[in-house]
Amino acid sequence: MIQPLTTPIFLCFDWMQVSSLLPVADTMDNNSKNSHGNTEDEHNRECCKSTAEQNRAENRFYMVVFRSIRAADADEELLYAAYAEAHEEAKRSGGLLTYWYGSLNQKRECFATCIWRSREDAIKASKLPNHLKAASLASTKYDFYDLQRYWLTFSSAGEPIFDSVASLISEQ
Repeated sequence: MIQPLTTPIFLCFDWMQVSSLLPVADTMDNNSKNSHGNTEDEHNRECCKSTAEQNRAENRFYMVVFRSIRAADADEELLYAAYAEAHEEAKRSGGLLTYWYGSLNQKRECFATCIWRSREDAIKASKLPNHLKAASLASTKYDFYDLQRYWLTFSSAGEPIFDSVASLISEQ
């Protein structure tokens, strides 16, 4: 990735490929016949609204994005070892669906992300010893970092939809 700090998340991946790695449930085809005798429009308004909401909830994943500028004097071996240990620990904890860590660009900028089955799974893993060790390195090994959290869902056409977790929490 050329601009890991500013590239919009929807441009960071081939999302069709990502969705193939996730347990995305099939969504109901809005053109299917209904059994209520309603017109298709009536059916779509009345019945499919709750079905669409249910499908979206079933296909909702928790995504954490880490955008950073690594310090010039950062110990690369220490960082990679800490990340590898935290990654293995997260896989064992359950709920981690996919993880991606990019390479540094010429400005020492980097992008990493993980997608979880649920926010609860991610929070549980964030409290484990290896994750705490890796996270503690951020203040001294990075000149800058930003954690972004999203609810990731997919439209019926397979397009990703990102809802900021922070904005949704503040609205509640």
